[in-house]
Amino acid sequence: MPTKEPTAVRAYTLRLFPNPGKAKEAFGILLEQRAWLYEFTRQHMATGEETWTTSTAGLGWAANRALHRAKGIVKAGRNSSIATGQRFNTPRCLPLLGDGTVEPATGTSFDFWIKQTPGPRMPAKSHRALNGALRRGGTLTNTAEIAVDRKGRLIARVFVRFPIPVAVDTGDYIGVDVGVNHGVACSDGYLGKSLRPILDRTRDKRAEQQRQGHEKSSTRSACKQFLDREAQRLVASAKRGNKTLVLESSTALGNLKPSGSIGAWARRHEGQRIHDLAEVAGVAVKEIWPAYTSITCEVCGYRNPKNRRGIDFCCLSCGHVAHTDLLASRNIRRRATGVFPFGEGSKAGIKYDSPHSPTPLPSGGVEKS
Repeated sequence: MPTKEPTAVRAYTLRLFPNPGKAKEAFGILLEQRAWLYEFTRQHMATGEETWTTSTAGLGWAANRALHRAKGIVKAGRNSSIATGQRFNTPRCLPLLGDGTVEPATGTSFDFWIKQTPGPRMPAKSHRALNGALRRGGTLTNTAEIAVDRKGRLIARVFVRFPIPVAVDTGDYIGVDVGVNHGVACSDGYLGKSLRPILDRTRDKRAEQQRQGHEKSSTRSACKQFLDREAQRLVASAKRGNKTLVLESSTALGNLKPSGSIGAWARRHEGQRIHDLAEVAGVAVKEIWPAYTSITCEVCGYRNPKNRRGIDFCCLSCGHVAHTDLLASRNIRRRATGVFPFGEGSKAGIKYDSPHSPTPLPSGGVEKS
C-alpha cells in the first residue's frame, strides 16, 4: 500500500464584503451558534461525564455544528489539563466562529465566494500572501471558517495545503540570534535592523491611545511583522545556499523569566515562524541549548558575564573584540557542530561538546559554572 504523502496546512485571512442584508444574516447565525456552543459546553462540563449524551435532534444545522465544535473544545481542554495538571473550567468567552466553504468567483471583480454553512454567500478578495502560497505549489482547500475581527468586520480563514519535502541536515550551518539591538544576527555576518525604533513607536502610539481613551494596541504586533519578514529572508537564503538553520532551543527560551525590553517571546516567535516556513521549503532546522553563547569568547573560550557590555564584546582574558550579537550567532553555530566550550566548575578549564583537545584557561582566568 502506498504511503500517504505528508502535508502541512497554513491558514490565511480574507476580508468579506457582504451587503448589509447578508451581513446581518451572517452575524445572526454566528450569534446563534455561539449561544448553542456555550450551552452544550456548559451542560457537558456540569455532568462531568466522559461521553456525550446531548442530542441536537430537531434543533437545526447551527446546533449540530455547535455541538461538534463543543466536543473539540472540551477534548482539547481535557488534554491540556492532563498535560499541565491544572483544572479545565467552562470557557466564559467564546468567539463568534462558524463554518463555510470556498468557491472560485467568476464574472465579478472578487476572487472567491465564501458560503456560510448555513448562511449566505459572501464575496472575498485574495491578497499577495495567499497568491504567493498558491504559486509555491499550495492547494486551496474548499473549507473555511467565518469569524469576526477586532474591528467587528466579517472575515474568513481559508486553508492552503502544502506537500512537505524531506529536509536533510547538510552540516553547513547558519547560526541565528534574535535580540533587541539587532532583530536578527546570523553567523554569516548578517545584522538586521534594531527593534528599538519599532518598540519606541509602538510605546508612543499606545500612550496616545490611552490618553484619548481608546483601546490599546499590542506592542508585539509590529515586532512580529518585522520578525516574520526576517524569517522569510532567512529561510529563502538557507534554501538557496543549501544550508541548515540553527536556532536557540524553544524549550530553554520558554523556561526563561521575562526580562529586558521584550523578554523571550520574540525569540520563540521567530523560531516558530522559521520552523513553519522551513517545513514547507524543505530547509532543515536544528535547535541547540543557548546558554552562555553571548558571554563566551570564540578565540580562547573564556566565559565571563563581564565580557559583554551591551552590543560590545571584549574578552577579559585574551582581549578579543566582537559584536555581541554576531558572536552569539557564531557560538550557536559552533555548538551545533559540537565545538562550543562549556565549563565543568570553577577553574576546571574548558571541555568541548565533541572530541577536542582541551585548552586550559589563560593565566588568571576563572570560569564560573
